[in-house]
Amino acid sequence: MLELWTIDAIWISVAFVLGMLAKKVNLPPLIGFLAGGFLINFAGVTEGGIALDVVADLGVMLLLFTIGLKLNLRSLLSKEIWVTTGLHMIISVLALGSFVFLIGWIGVYYTTSLSFESSMLIGFALSFSSTVFAVKVLEDKGEMTSFHGRVSIGVLVLQDIIAVIFLSLSKGNYPTLWVLGLPIYLFIIRWVFIKLLNSVDHGELLTLFGFFGAFVAGAIVFELIGLKPDLGALIMGALIGNHSRSKELSKQMMGFKDFFLIAFFLNIGMTDLPTMTTMIVALILMIAIPFKGLLFMLILTRLNLRARTAWHSALSLSNYSEFGLITGAIGFQLGYIDSQWMIIIALALSFSFLLVSPLNSASHVLFDKYKNILMKLNTNTVHPDDEPVNLGDAKVVICGMGHIGRAAYHQLSSDFGDKIIGIDYDIDVVKKLCDANKNVVWGDSTDSVFWQNVEMKGVDYVLITMDNHASNLNTATAIKHCELDSFSIGAPGHFLDEIVELKEAGVSFVYNYYSRAGAEYASSFLTFVENRKEEKQKLGN
Repeated sequence: MLELWTIDAIWISVAFVLGMLAKKVNLPPLIGFLAGGFLINFAGVTEGGIALDVVADLGVMLLLFTIGLKLNLRSLLSKEIWVTTGLHMIISVLALGSFVFLIGWIGVYYTTSLSFESSMLIGFALSFSSTVFAVKVLEDKGEMTSFHGRVSIGVLVLQDIIAVIFLSLSKGNYPTLWVLGLPIYLFIIRWVFIKLLNSVDHGELLTLFGFFGAFVAGAIVFELIGLKPDLGALIMGALIGNHSRSKELSKQMMGFKDFFLIAFFLNIGMTDLPTMTTMIVALILMIAIPFKGLLFMLILTRLNLRARTAWHSALSLSNYSEFGLITGAIGFQLGYIDSQWMIIIALALSFSFLLVSPLNSASHVLFDKYKNILMKLNTNTVHPDDEPVNLGDAKVVICGMGHIGRAAYHQLSSDFGDKIIGIDYDIDVVKKLCDANKNVVWGDSTDSVFWQNVEMKGVDYVLITMDNHASNLNTATAIKHCELDSFSIGAPGHFLDEIVELKEAGVSFVYNYYSRAGAEYASSFLTFVENRKEEKQKLGN
């Protein structure tokens, strides 16, 4: 029997090594983590499963808490979210359930004894998309607040709500009467959270506040009243999502969440050892992954979203969900399915991640390559995600209106006046800045179609100012693919490899934060001191 600290050393080491190897061959590290789980299980190290469960569960709670911090609850009422979720789930359950029943009918092992009801249960399990996977993909690409990112998150949140209802009905664990007091509790806890956020410092207390909000005030309280703990973590984040420090809190929790989620992906691989027959059935289920993605694209484009938005949303949602494991366990407990289906679903979940991870990493490149085909799905009506085609008489275009973009906008206003225009793909940011009389429009600068369609005559400078390197690089690449060279492009870079990538993508000038910050600080300080001396001399005279 291995000691617990030895087991911890093993899974951390395996996760690190295989994550690095995956990164070396241009695959997301999570693929290495999945492979690590299978490797650890194959080596016979299964005693750490309980410890990993705890860490993985905490990681999922922190993930949903940070989603809540960025969630716009009003967006869930838009038809592109609730209609897409409902239609996709109904069609998927019927299609996937029938597919499972069919492969059982033709005699594939482990499916021959399934009734039609059992097949539909498995179809229901496979109809969900993985919240953990989709959010990780969107975060890595810096697209959580993009239009397609918001659509994906909205669909995932509604799926989570459906999951809560299913779990309550299937287990017979209905919420207690205390659930009637939930609105009062949420009102009070929000008031308390706002007060705490206004007074807590920027260090370890802010981190501890995040854990308290997600795990104690959210997950534990919701579990006590008979609701899904994960839903509690999500709602706690949403309660304070509009606070001025919510973004700071999200960044503070990022490192902890990412580390804990490593255990989640390892845990999937450690579910059980696969056999040849379970592998075959799981691989057969991969046929349905393109169906899920195509169905998302068809529904979203029929709801008048552009093909590009539908493409990116569909890719992030085209996978199987960890909720399938929970559904499988319930089906086994109720006697509907064989225990081997737990392994099959776990394998199908892992394989779906392996299949779509590289596609998500190359989503922009793939769209640019096949956009002439994909854009045929566009309807002839006005799209809610249509981008501007005219920038007026702007000479400067700023891509990304976060802290860096706003500072650049303010600085350049003295030289260019109203001939500056800002572009951002966060609708809330655009609305806020427009209300402040800033010349800002909604648009996705990572979209090559945007650069093809927009009138750039008269533009001399394009500043890429997003705080995520992937978004900056995708913007530069989109411009490069459109062969636009009538203006100079600037972008920020933190590290040498980022600077090299941006240069290769056609960026004219890369601002190196670390090499220039000290010099500009010293220069600004000396200018300040000299100005103070001049002011004192004038007063003395």
